[in-house]
Amino acid sequence: RFHCNSSRNNTISSFTDPDGNMIAWFSGGSCGFRKRNRSSYEAGYQCAVRMFAKIEEMGRDMPQTSPMRIDLFCKGFGQGREALFKALTTAQGDQVRSWIVSITDRTPIKIGGTRSKKLKR
Repeated sequence: RFHCNSSRNNTISSFTDPDGNMIAWFSGGSCGFRKRNRSSYEAGYQCAVRMFAKIEEMGRDMPQTSPMRIDLFCKGFGQGREALFKALTTAQGDQVRSWIVSITDRTPIKIGGTRSKKLKR
């Protein structure tokens, strides 16, 4: 499973096994970006590219009898989300793109929300 959590302040990409155990993770900060640069498009792009390299490295170690199947889960509306999809369409994401079987949006959306304040009379 490939999770991408993209917020206004940072982009965090993680790769887990089907049970949810963490295998690898990258964030804007771990890719060398500091402070306000962590939320930038470039930070999200670098997270995605590094994650693709890690996944390809793991794919080479797997036996060829069972191809790798990856579920992609996205959360949030930050710039890193757009950067991830852009990186998937480039040459750097070719191998990983062939392994992705589903893309799911897990962004929480408020329906109804909380109760509003009472109106002044």
